[in-house]
Amino acid sequence: MNKTFPYTSLHDYLETKLSQIDNPIHSQIKEIKREYWKQYYTYYRRQKRKIRKEYTLGFTPEYLKQIKDKKGKLSVSEFLYRTIEQAIGNNPLPVQDTSVLGNIDRQLTHLIDLMEELLASNSNELSEQILEHIEVLEEQFSQTFKKNR
Repeated sequence: MNKTFPYTSLHDYLETKLSQIDNPIHSQIKEIKREYWKQYYTYYRRQKRKIRKEYTLGFTPEYLKQIKDKKGKLSVSEFLYRTIEQAIGNNPLPVQDTSVLGNIDRQLTHLIDLMEELLASNSNELSEQILEHIEVLEEQFSQTFKKNR
């Protein structure tokens, strides 16, 4: 049932159909073109479905709001593809906002510097600064992971 499309091009289709009409008017030509594209896209979609399965999904308003909140700058399709890849296991890293990760990375680097100074000087003031930075990082991690749930 691997049937090929019966026409090689739009012009082939027009020649076939217009040969049956004497002196066609513009609206007839336009309608024949529309018929061709309808047939062609129907054929094309059927052939694609044989190779690649398609699903239609419906979402409740609550899910749509959650998708909109979590997708960031991605399109909905891109977000859904990445989410599915992540769930299947092809993409082990969750979709993250790179600016948040960059900020966490800078703070971790600063925290490491403070810890090295603390080891060298044994200062109570540095210990308090380190604890404050750790609390800020904990808060950022919890906010980041709440966004991805």
